[in-house]
Amino acid sequence: MSVEEETTSCYCLLDPYACHILLNSFGTYALIGEPISDCAVRQLKVAVFGCLSCNSLDYNLRVYCMDNTPCAFQEVVSDERLQGGQLLEEPKLLHFRGNTFSLQISVLDIPPFLWRIKPFTACQEVPFSRVWGSSQQPLLCGFSLERYSPATTQLSCKVCVRQLQGHEQILHIRTAVLEVSRSRRPNERETIPFFAHDDSNFPAQMGPKAFKIPYSIRQRICATFDTPNTKGKDWQMLAQKNSINRNLSYFAAQSSPSAVILDLWEARHQHDGDLDSLACALEEIGRTHSKLSDATETEAEEPDFSSSRQNGL
Repeated sequence: MSVEEETTSCYCLLDPYACHILLNSFGTYALIGEPISDCAVRQLKVAVFGCLSCNSLDYNLRVYCMDNTPCAFQEVVSDERLQGGQLLEEPKLLHFRGNTFSLQISVLDIPPFLWRIKPFTACQEVPFSRVWGSSQQPLLCGFSLERYSPATTQLSCKVCVRQLQGHEQILHIRTAVLEVSRSRRPNERETIPFFAHDDSNFPAQMGPKAFKIPYSIRQRICATFDTPNTKGKDWQMLAQKNSINRNLSYFAAQSSPSAVILDLWEARHQHDGDLDSLACALEEIGRTHSKLSDATETEAEEPDFSSSRQNGL
């Protein structure tokens, strides 16, 4: 990450698997970057949708490749609901590498003599540039299948999504295909329930499940490090111990620099929810200043964080 100048309006921190942006106000912002090696990975959530009912021999499978975020998935779910779509298999995660190779999506193992796939749709290829540089709109590939007889009411097949020279995922499709009742109007179609999709692998960023530093601990830390200290035991050292080494002007402009540093620390540890690293940083600060302080100088008035790990932090 390159930074031309310090600013007090925002702070941006790039981690190996996430980019954190702190802002003073709502607005429209653009984050622009490029991979520095072919080891860079874009996580794509792959989902397959279809309808449980149809009024012809044709049947369509719709394969979506989208960003691995709850919002992106919910948008697709909402669009599919409008057309009576059904999630046919639990979504899977594809690691799409920045190696310039394209994405291939194909339908395999279609039951012979019961179903056929229309010509030129069995395998579709999406160029690397379209996948890697796509906007927030999900990629959609449609596959047209046809039953030989209306008596066929089951469909089983596989959908293979793979990157050439990269990761592959196979989704197993098994679903019923029912005839639409002639007596029922289209707008009277029954609501089709979706599979319950668990996004527990995605960190909760809000609500009661979000990872938070206990309030009493947070208050104690802020009271200690927000106050200027002649020995340098202040929020700047707290930032340094948490690998925040640039654009400190942003934190200096906040009413409580330590609180903002802790906000960022919480966001960076949503996956593990482990307070040990913060406790270690506080202990290290204490040890550093024990060495710098004069042997005759008392530190009884300062909070002791050395026992914090035994007390929960």
